[in-house]
Amino acid sequence: MKEEEKEKAPPHPHAHGAADAAPPPRARLGDEHGSASVYRVGALEKAIAGFAQRETEAVVNPTVGSFFVSLDEAYEFYNIYSWESGFGVRYGASSMDSHGTKCVQQFVCVCEGKPSKDSDSFCRCECKASILLLRSRDGGWRVCEHQVGHNHPLSKMCAQRSSWRSHSSIDKNTRGLIRQLRENNVPHIDDNDAKNPLSDDIQKTEETFARIKAKDPTFGYTGLQLDSNWRVRPLLWTSGQSLQYQYFGDVIMFDTTYRSDKYGTPFGLFVGVNNNFETILLGGVLMINEKTESYKWVLSQFFQLMGREHPKTILTDRCEAIAEAVLEVLPSTTHRWFKWNVLRRAKDYLGFHYTKTSSFRVGLHKILNDMLTADEFERAWAMLLEKHGLENHPFLKEIYEVRHKWVKAYFSDTFCATLTSTQKSESAKHFLKQHGVPRDCSMELFAEQYEKLRSDQQPDYGFPEQSTTMDEIALRTNLPIEKHASEVYTRPVYEQFVQAIRESEPYVVEAVIPNLRYTARCPSSESREKWSRVQYEVNVREDGEAFMCVCKQFEHTGMLCCHAVKVMIHLGVREIPRLHVMPRWTAKPLQCQMHCRGEPRTDTCQQCRHSAMHDQFIDLARLACEDDRCYEIVMRGIGKLNRELAAAEAVPCRRRNKPASRKPRRKR
Repeated sequence: MKEEEKEKAPPHPHAHGAADAAPPPRARLGDEHGSASVYRVGALEKAIAGFAQRETEAVVNPTVGSFFVSLDEAYEFYNIYSWESGFGVRYGASSMDSHGTKCVQQFVCVCEGKPSKDSDSFCRCECKASILLLRSRDGGWRVCEHQVGHNHPLSKMCAQRSSWRSHSSIDKNTRGLIRQLRENNVPHIDDNDAKNPLSDDIQKTEETFARIKAKDPTFGYTGLQLDSNWRVRPLLWTSGQSLQYQYFGDVIMFDTTYRSDKYGTPFGLFVGVNNNFETILLGGVLMINEKTESYKWVLSQFFQLMGREHPKTILTDRCEAIAEAVLEVLPSTTHRWFKWNVLRRAKDYLGFHYTKTSSFRVGLHKILNDMLTADEFERAWAMLLEKHGLENHPFLKEIYEVRHKWVKAYFSDTFCATLTSTQKSESAKHFLKQHGVPRDCSMELFAEQYEKLRSDQQPDYGFPEQSTTMDEIALRTNLPIEKHASEVYTRPVYEQFVQAIRESEPYVVEAVIPNLRYTARCPSSESREKWSRVQYEVNVREDGEAFMCVCKQFEHTGMLCCHAVKVMIHLGVREIPRLHVMPRWTAKPLQCQMHCRGEPRTDTCQQCRHSAMHDQFIDLARLACEDDRCYEIVMRGIGKLNRELAAAEAVPCRRRNKPASRKPRRKR
C-alpha cells in the first residue's frame, strides 16, 4: 500500500457562513457576464496554456487553491485529471449551511468506501484519493485539500477506451489535445509572444470565411480587426439562411454563454426553429467584450445582414447589457430569458433538493414545462415550496422575484414557437458540443468546425418537407378535422395535433353561451394536481373562425390546445379554422393554405403565384448550380426575364392594379 500524500490549506473562513446563502448581485444565477469576469479564462484553459511550465507529468492537476466557477467545471477538471492518472471519480460527501445552500463538496476516487453486499461496485477498497472544495464569497469553488495516493492498481493513463464510467463524458477533442501535449511537450506561449500566433490565426480564419463565401454568396460576415490590446473586435457572420429567416425568423434565440476559443473570446449563437421542430442555425458572433455598446452593434448588424424585419420575440441569457441593447435596437420585440440559464446553478444552491431523481426537481419542472395560467403557477409554486420546506430559500426567492422574465405562464400570450419547451431550451455550449465544436480550440479551427456544422444544418433547396400526404399517414381517428390537419401540417406538427385530440378525450364540453362560449371540464379531477385547473373556458368568434382558450397555448406556440380541439369536435368542425393554421407550421410555408384550401389558384391568388414561381426557380437553381454551362444558360435567361419585366412595367396595365378576386372564372 502506498503512503498517502496530502496537501492541505487552512479552513476557508466563509465555508459555513450565512453570507454565502444568496449569490452576489451580479454573479447569482450563474451570470458569466459580470464585468469582473469578461476575460476570465477557465481552469482547463489555464492548465493547457501553462503545461510546459509545470513540474508534474499531468497536464491537468487540481492543486490546492485552484478556483472554479461551478461544481460542474470542478468535476470536469478533476475527471480529466483522473483520466490522465488512471482512475475514475464520482461525487462524494457534501455539506449544507443553515440556509440549505451547499457549501462543501468532495470528489472521490470510485474505489472510495467499504465494499458491501448492497453495493453494486466490486472495486471499493477504501481508497482515500480525493479533492475537497469550499464555496467562496463570489459563489465559486476553491480546492482546499487534495489527497493524491491510491491503495489500488491504476489503469492505463490517457486510455483510448474509457476504463471508468466517468471518463465517457470527456470530450474527444480535449482528450486528443492533452495526448498531443504530453507526447510533444508543446512549449508555453508567453502573453508578449502571443501577437504573431493570433495574427496568423485571424488570417487563416479570414481565408476560411472567404472560402465559405465563395461557395455560398448569401453567406455574410463583417471584417476581422484587432484592437490596441490585440483582441479581436466583434466578428459577426450569418449562415446564408435569409430564406429560412423569412419563414421562421419570428422567434430568435441568442445565447452568449459559450466561450469558444483559447483567447477567451465570448461566442454568441443565433438560432431558430423550423416547421419540423428542428433547430436552424442563423448566425454567430465572436466578441471582444460583453458591454451594451457591443451588443447593440451585434444586434443591429445581424438583422441588417439578414435583410428582414425584427423578430416578434427574442430569448437570451440573463444579462443587463443584452437587455439594454434589445430595448434600444429592438423596441417592438418581446425579450425574455432562457429557463435553463436561470436554473443553471440550481444544483449548487439547492443541493440534494435538485438531484435528477428528487421530487422537488420533478415537481418544479412540471409546473415550468406545462402550459399553466399565472394563477395556477402561483398556487403550484407555493404548494411545492411548502411541501419541501423551502419557502425562505434565498435562491428560490431571487428567481421568483423575476419570474415574469422566464416563467412562460407570465408571457403565455407572447409567441415563442417551441423555443420555451424542454427540448429546445438548450444552451449554445450543448448545441456546439453536440456537433463536435471543442471549447478550447483556436479561432481557425472553430471556423472550420462551424463550416461543417453549417453544412449539416443547411437544408436541401426548397425545404424538403416531411411528407404528410394521406398515402403515408394512417389516421388515428375518423375525425375529418384530423384528416385536414394531415393535409396542411408537417408530420411533426400533425403528430402534436393528434396528441391534442387524445388529451381532449376525457373532457366534457358544456355551453355557456351557445355558439360563442364553452367550457371544457375534466371530470376525473381527483387524479390531477391540487393546483391544476379542471375547467377551461373557450371563446368562439361569431363566424366560427377562431377558438381562443384561456390557457393561451395557441398564442404561445401557434398550435391548438386540447381544450379548443375538444370544443371543435363537439361542434362538428370539419376543418381547422384558417386563423389557427399558421403558415410557419405548414408543409409549404409559401403555399396559400388558408385562402385556397391547398388548391393553388395562380390566376387569382398572389401567394399561390409566388409559391408556383418559387418551386420553378428552386428547380432551376438545383440543376444550374452543379454545372458551369447550365449556370450560364440560367443566368442569361434571368437577365432576359429582367429586361422583359422592366419593359412590361413601363407599359400601363389596368389589370395590374386591379385587386385579385378569390372567385374562379366561369368557363364559357
